[in-house]
Amino acid sequence: MTLTQLEYIVAVEKFGNFSAAAKSCFVTQPTLSMQIQKTEEELGVMIFDRSKQPIQATAIGRKILDQSRVVLSQSGRIKELITQEKDSIEGDLRLAIIPTLAPYLLPLFLGDFAKRYPAVKLCVKESKTDDIIAALAQNQLDIGLVVTPLDEPTLKEYPLFHEPFYVYASKTSALAHKKSIAEGDLQDQELLLLTEGHCMREQMLKVCRQRNARHANSLSNVQFESGSIETLCHLVEKGNGYTVIPHLAKYWQDFRDGKVIPFVAPSPSREVSLVVHRSFARESIIQALACCIQAALPPELQGIGLPHKTIGIR
Repeated sequence: MTLTQLEYIVAVEKFGNFSAAAKSCFVTQPTLSMQIQKTEEELGVMIFDRSKQPIQATAIGRKILDQSRVVLSQSGRIKELITQEKDSIEGDLRLAIIPTLAPYLLPLFLGDFAKRYPAVKLCVKESKTDDIIAALAQNQLDIGLVVTPLDEPTLKEYPLFHEPFYVYASKTSALAHKKSIAEGDLQDQELLLLTEGHCMREQMLKVCRQRNARHANSLSNVQFESGSIETLCHLVEKGNGYTVIPHLAKYWQDFRDGKVIPFVAPSPSREVSLVVHRSFARESIIQALACCIQAALPPELQGIGLPHKTIGIR
């Protein structure tokens, strides 16, 4: 059995038919079919149920496919180890970033990273935290740019900076005259939330629970949910309650129609980190990306900064 044969069966499982799988592997369909049949004969089991469309793996086939992905992943690590040994920063790099970071952080460092490391072919996409964790586990992704700690034993975290949260309220809100938000200030206000699946949603709730411990189990003030911080801010500007925004949002959104208010120190914040699977061997490229991001941050987010209280996402 060869690595090529394993690549063929993984491709069939991915595309659900032999024709598309052969095309993705740059071979003819008869060649791919023959190699898969040869693999099945060698193992003495049927990997695929060909009577179903799209083609599906058998029970034992699913186990073989799971192990095949592990083998292919580990074989790829050998090349990565060689690259690391040469201390070169080059090759493909698959990066995913959560939606509440992407619009504010990517513009700060992406262009500079591309100029500094032209030999790196960087592919970037937005994904939610759970999807990033799953993609790292399945070797569909190299690095995640997320909020931590994740407490995932298979992942390694590289903290970059702490980003404070702020309250954003309409100018007509009872909060608008305040210079800072203290415990109890939010208890009678309406909190506008991000939708389920966004890690910052949980942080929003924790921030408000922390600031009003007596109402820790009461969320009756939640009125609206959206998948966009920008949408929440526009609703706030029309007099609809308040929301919580991250520090970097202040650089990319026009907040003239509302009031951005800091929390009383220690300010609640989120820890932003690079995360990789523990088997990821390209340490030099992780450090290069980390340095590029940290150098692009506003001065107030570099170094230790003001006292803060990290808000987890779990």
